[in-house]
Amino acid sequence: MGFNKIATVFVAGAVVLGMAACSGGSAVVPTATPTPVKPSGDGILRIGDMTPVSGDLAAYSAAQAAGVDLAAQEVNEQGGYNEVPVEVLHRNAGDGDPTATEASFNDLVSRGVDVIIAPASASVVATLEELVAKNDSNVAIVSIATKKNAPKGAAVDAITPDETLSSRLKVSDPSLGELTYGAEAYDLAIASILAATVSKDDGGASITQGLLAVTLQTGFPCTSYGMCVSAVKDKQPINFMGPAGQINYDATTGVAYFGKTIEVAKK
Repeated sequence: MGFNKIATVFVAGAVVLGMAACSGGSAVVPTATPTPVKPSGDGILRIGDMTPVSGDLAAYSAAQAAGVDLAAQEVNEQGGYNEVPVEVLHRNAGDGDPTATEASFNDLVSRGVDVIIAPASASVVATLEELVAKNDSNVAIVSIATKKNAPKGAAVDAITPDETLSSRLKVSDPSLGELTYGAEAYDLAIASILAATVSKDDGGASITQGLLAVTLQTGFPCTSYGMCVSAVKDKQPINFMGPAGQINYDATTGVAYFGKTIEVAKK
């Protein structure tokens, strides 16, 4: 099956590094030259936003959607990805309902999405893991994690947007009340777009590898899409740090988390 073609990234407010722990490894510091992959995009960057419309996380779905929409809007106002507008498609994550999750996943893939941003739901993550394992799809999966799948010691509490981001989110969605997960979703969307920009390709595999290149802790600390793109044009390695903070990406496990770097103890 075509698993190598499937770009699977579980990015989060904190995300699993358990695979490294089980193998006796440690947190991996990304390099500026990740393993190259064959370009596979079609020139149009499409982001699929999967948010729960029922269940415990339903109250946060509007904020996640607003975060993704805001990121795409701001990038499009600056010319879009490769001078083409970034597209966003919203679908039900089906939290607790794997049939709904699969239907949304299949629909998004059929519409050519390059990256899917999923909520902080362990059940959705588990279903998506199964789906990418059995489908020959070139799509990056970016999922906000939970306490159940975060590395020991990592902060997993939802990040409260500052006043500036709160205002921008409410402009994106004037009816927005609850802001939880808006910052994380915004950062994940911006990081994914930057990943495609650095990779010069919008294919899912390229976005996965590009996430290594835009989260370098030794890179130029840029806090916005425009600032990061300017640095890239000046041929500088970058470290995108948006409202949610530092993104730590583990090349060995294909996962990342926000905040303080957690070293996984060797066994």
